[in-house]
Amino acid sequence: MRRAILLAVIAFALVLVVRFPARWLSPLLPRGLHCQQLDGSAWHGSCLGLGGTASDLGDLTWDLQLLQLLRARLGLRLDLANQGSYVRGDVAFSLGGAVHGRDVTLDLPLTSALVSSLPAGAHARLQGQFERIEWTGKYLSELQGQLQILDLVGSQGQAFGSYQVSFAPVGSGNSDLPTGEVHDKGGALQLDATLQLTHDPGYLVQGHVAARPSASADINDTLKYLGTPDASGRRPFSLQGTF
Repeated sequence: MRRAILLAVIAFALVLVVRFPARWLSPLLPRGLHCQQLDGSAWHGSCLGLGGTASDLGDLTWDLQLLQLLRARLGLRLDLANQGSYVRGDVAFSLGGAVHGRDVTLDLPLTSALVSSLPAGAHARLQGQFERIEWTGKYLSELQGQLQILDLVGSQGQAFGSYQVSFAPVGSGNSDLPTGEVHDKGGALQLDATLQLTHDPGYLVQGHVAARPSASADINDTLKYLGTPDASGRRPFSLQGTF
């Protein structure tokens, strides 16, 4: 009898999830977020015109992944698109604020609105493919995949080129936080560095950089502030910030 009752409760819950109208989710949105139009259901739905207090985030669609509920997680297949930019992948939310991402891809504009420590006026294109992302609720504890920073332009209009960051699984190096290897993809600067994520949350980039013959006079002048180059023409540098 108890088993029959349990199965009946589970069946009722599944029917409720499938038929629960998406428009009823509006009061559950985090503070500062709003939808212009909610369609579908809690199982499969969309939020057209998702926005915050100062920005339009785009159109969001989702598919609920029921198996994640067995792990006490709210699992969703998310797709957020906005005028050629997007973030999509499998995302699960745990109690306490932890977020678990799998097979996440993104293509976004990189500006100071996304990374506060980036100088106003500087911009680039940010593209990424990640097999795994782990957010503890306070900082990134795992990041596996690749990130590309394309066509970086400085705050004064300097063309700094494009770069790639490759993140190996945590534990394969000397740190318990994600560490990436940074290399240029041609352009004005020759760069080799490491990118260490921190608990702030933030980042620390350390390495060596040198100007290529194609670098502008402005870029060469900027590099002089890093000190005297070594025999190969490279200068050490360190850059840190929060996000």
